[in-house]
Amino acid sequence: MVGIVFRILFLGLVDSLAFWAGSHLLVSRNWLGLVWLLVATIAINYVYISKRARASKWLLPGTILLIVFQIYPILFTATAAFSNYSTAHFVSRSEAIDNLVQQNIQQVPDSPQYSIVPIHNGVTVALVVTDPTTNKVYLGTKEALKEIASPKFDANGIPQAPVGWRAYSEAELNTDTVLNNLSTLLVPMTKPEGAYLMVSDFTTAFQFASDVIYDAKKDQLIRQSDGYVFPEREGAFIDSDGTSLDPGWRVNVGFKNFKSVLTDPVVRGPFVRVLIWTFVYAGLTVLTTFVFGLTLALLLNHPGVKGRKLLRSTLIIPYAMPGFLSLLIWAGFLNDDFGVINNLFNSHIPWLTDPFWAKVSTVLVNLWLGFPYMFLICTGAIQSIPAELAEAAEVDGAKPRQILTKIKMPLLLVTVSPLLIGSFAYNFNNFGGIYLLTGGGPPVADSQIAGATDILISYTYKLAIEAGHGNDYGLACAISILIFFIVAGVSTLSFTRTRALENLS
Repeated sequence: MVGIVFRILFLGLVDSLAFWAGSHLLVSRNWLGLVWLLVATIAINYVYISKRARASKWLLPGTILLIVFQIYPILFTATAAFSNYSTAHFVSRSEAIDNLVQQNIQQVPDSPQYSIVPIHNGVTVALVVTDPTTNKVYLGTKEALKEIASPKFDANGIPQAPVGWRAYSEAELNTDTVLNNLSTLLVPMTKPEGAYLMVSDFTTAFQFASDVIYDAKKDQLIRQSDGYVFPEREGAFIDSDGTSLDPGWRVNVGFKNFKSVLTDPVVRGPFVRVLIWTFVYAGLTVLTTFVFGLTLALLLNHPGVKGRKLLRSTLIIPYAMPGFLSLLIWAGFLNDDFGVINNLFNSHIPWLTDPFWAKVSTVLVNLWLGFPYMFLICTGAIQSIPAELAEAAEVDGAKPRQILTKIKMPLLLVTVSPLLIGSFAYNFNNFGGIYLLTGGGPPVADSQIAGATDILISYTYKLAIEAGHGNDYGLACAISILIFFIVAGVSTLSFTRTRALENLS
């Protein structure tokens, strides 16, 4: 009985959330999202109601989460990489046309003053409009201005709201929501052509017209003052001076974003420099943390060292602290003027403002953050090596250095090689390690976007968010795909190379 009640409550919550999300998707006309939501909701209800699908109730939630948080972002990134998706190309074509028309709206000279009564039917805002020349009464919505056949008037001669509509009260008219809805309401008029009624205050409206109109029959955007027809290019209308009008709309541009990385000097130069530094940064981070962690593991594995448990516990403190907090603390320590490091040693090293020292800083800070992890895995790997092997080698006359290099290290690499490859892939995309410490800086002469310490992932973020000319999501997604193939290629090559060590296990 408890299970049935819980199932009913769970499905009720799921269906309620689906109805709420579906209404928003329907309003925004996101048909693909609506279809996916409908399929997922039906599948959840079927699995948790039908006895035949009882075994799937454990698999379905994970599958839905996998699709939402893994597969969908991958597909979205892949499609956006082949588009001009950006802040300048964000809306649909019809929305861009409406926006451009509204941008050029101005009050018509000598416009008559229309008497209005703001009304609504719950969600939709409209106007009861009285024509000053004919005294006819109209219902004005964002779709059209329609005459009311038999209007009704109150005792003061003011027309009343038609059936199904209600006039706003004085208190409602003073709310921000209603004021915003009324100020943005455009009521299209049949005469003069291309004119709109716009609210001036709560009782009057005037004619407004746009110099830019859209001819639906010819599917053209036209400027009325000179008859100029705006041509289209890559999801934007082009003005007579060759500039693109904002906003544009999202279209497929093929491999343009990928070509920009290879051919556009503004992107290509910084990209190559950032790519080289990304390999150096990831490689040095893995090398330094592994060597230092392995050295500590070997030292503390010696039976003659006292207090080994306490020392091991102390050494993992940097790993136990939140990484972002440690990075922010180190950014303060390395401050050129007020940092603890320079003040302690009475030095003036530009840790974060000089390109060379900033790169040194990122590697040293990552050494601090990463060596406990290498220390832990190396300690475990060393302790898993049978002691008999070292004892047999010692009996055969092998020296400690030979035992380490010929026996322990090959066996150690069998265990830690996959972890080293994973560490390289992580540091290749270590956004926080760069952005929270140096912000990708200091600036360099060849780019206003990519700094001296930027790696590919932080450079991609800056292209998408901080470029200063709008967010170029399409180019950022293209670089993200390139990063994936680079990391996948390096990882595949590394795993292929490490197969030679499998015979030692």
